[in-house]
Amino acid sequence: MADHFVSLTRGLEGEKQSDFTTGAASSGTTFVEVRVGDTAGANVPNRIEVIKALQAFERFFLNRFDVPAGFVINL
Repeated sequence: MADHFVSLTRGLEGEKQSDFTTGAASSGTTFVEVRVGDTAGANVPNRIEVIKALQAFERFFLNRFDVPAGFVINL
């Protein structure tokens, strides 16, 4: 089994399930993508762990940690 991803196309808000694309192989044209490592057997993450990780990523971008990390994102 492969890890899985969920992506959101630029311009969509994610209000509907159809706004998202899911699968095991991303397209390379994705605007934003989250990959979940769910092939780790007993170490498969639970829903709370995924939510906490997403909140941590939000802090990463809100606090501008992306700048020293080399991301090119307009303010």
